[in-house]
Amino acid sequence: RVRKFASEKKMNHSVTSLAGEQFVQHVSEQSHAMAGAVIAMSAAQAAALGQACVEITIKLADSAEISHHDLSTKVEQTKIALLQLCNEDAGAIAKFVALRESGSLLTGERLLCQIPFNTAQHAVEAALLLQSFRKSVNERVRDDLEMSICLLTGTAQAAVLLLDSNLRIWPEQALLSEFEPVLEALQEGINSLSPVTRIRERD
Repeated sequence: RVRKFASEKKMNHSVTSLAGEQFVQHVSEQSHAMAGAVIAMSAAQAAALGQACVEITIKLADSAEISHHDLSTKVEQTKIALLQLCNEDAGAIAKFVALRESGSLLTGERLLCQIPFNTAQHAVEAALLLQSFRKSVNERVRDDLEMSICLLTGTAQAAVLLLDSNLRIWPEQALLSEFEPVLEALQEGINSLSPVTRIRERD
């Protein structure tokens, strides 16, 4: 029921400061899978792509609406939150081990459930924001916006799978009571998203 981490490497808690190639290499070299950090980083990149679509639309518009600037700010905030979750997850295993060894196992398990929940929640929120921008996006980046929404939907679903995996490994009633309801709510949020499956058939 408890994951074993035999030889814990000292983690770089600021993995988001690594170059892209370094981050990929860092993930591949760990003694445990960094699914949470990878999902959060992917979601942050997807949000960044969506934000770029909003900003490009604003720059190309004769007169951008205030709401467009507000939307860009909200997506920016979500992107920053996702990057913070990536760093948090990178150091979470070390925190989990320390909590387990100090007798606070449940606290460590809750930490490793909370991160994917937060990641999924932010990814869904960003996707919903960008979906609301569909009618306003400039034709030049219209397809890119759809790719951003698709990526955010996928990362949200991946984060839900990670949370579900942790609840399978640690089926304590306290965790199930806390996270089962929100897991179902997250899935409903994902189901409410509408990523396109084809670009050419979109119209």
